[in-house]
Amino acid sequence: MHPIAIAFCADKMMESALHVAMRSALVNLKPGCCPHIYAMVEHFSSADRARLARTLDATGRKYDLTYLEPDPDMFASLPALHGNRSCYFRLLLPELVQEDRLLYLDSDILIRCDLSPLFELDMKGSALGAIVGGTAEFTLDKELRLSLDQSLTDPAFNSGVLLFDCLMWRRQQLLKECVRFGLEYRNEIRVVDQTILNVLFATSCIHLPNQYNTAITSRSEHIPSEAVLHYIGSPKPWDLGAASLLPYAKAWFLELRMTAIPLRRRIPWLTLSTWRRFPKILGGYRRLAVQRMQG
Repeated sequence: MHPIAIAFCADKMMESALHVAMRSALVNLKPGCCPHIYAMVEHFSSADRARLARTLDATGRKYDLTYLEPDPDMFASLPALHGNRSCYFRLLLPELVQEDRLLYLDSDILIRCDLSPLFELDMKGSALGAIVGGTAEFTLDKELRLSLDQSLTDPAFNSGVLLFDCLMWRRQQLLKECVRFGLEYRNEIRVVDQTILNVLFATSCIHLPNQYNTAITSRSEHIPSEAVLHYIGSPKPWDLGAASLLPYAKAWFLELRMTAIPLRRRIPWLTLSTWRRFPKILGGYRRLAVQRMQG
């Protein structure tokens, strides 16, 4: 089995989510595992980093934690997501770590299964593994994919869980290829890094088992008991009122209670950043309301 190496990228707005994702990944690994955890964070103070270490230390599990410092100018010419380009940082990860294999996880997830089997998987020479959740026909970038002579029946994946063969990624200089494509099609890209990764790798990536990226929406049903729960879209569990709107949001808050995040910041109604985020995600609440009216 390859050494277990898991990476996360987050900014200050996602601090609570990062604690939940990182803690739940650690405690669900099989006994005896000592993962190397990599964190690429923005605007985290030394106190924030110490708090994250307290969350992990409290599990009683062994781990190594390394902070990675990205070059923020590398992606300055690529399209932003809500004014932020940190979504591209995951493309840098295989270049920055001295690992054979690396698992990238979004922060808006809750892990309820052992991730170590992914480090035993035969990637068959592919540089990337992902969980295919549909086809290009139902993606926001389908017009771009058609213009590139790709088929609407080609696979499509969410980029929130990615398994990198770092050696192959570096050998094939795939970071440069991603940046080159992003610059050439910057005006057509709809879902930032996810568009780039799907166009370049959807037909060649290794398909990982579905349990490792299980989408949680207002309509989610029959979720496996052992899975990586991914709260895609908005609202997220920590948004205003979402605890009563989203399935498995309460499970996220139960995990949050086990972290070193202060009590006052575990309550969305008392968090200023949550109120600032609210106007930006009103569309998500509207979609939830429409879905409920449609039954």
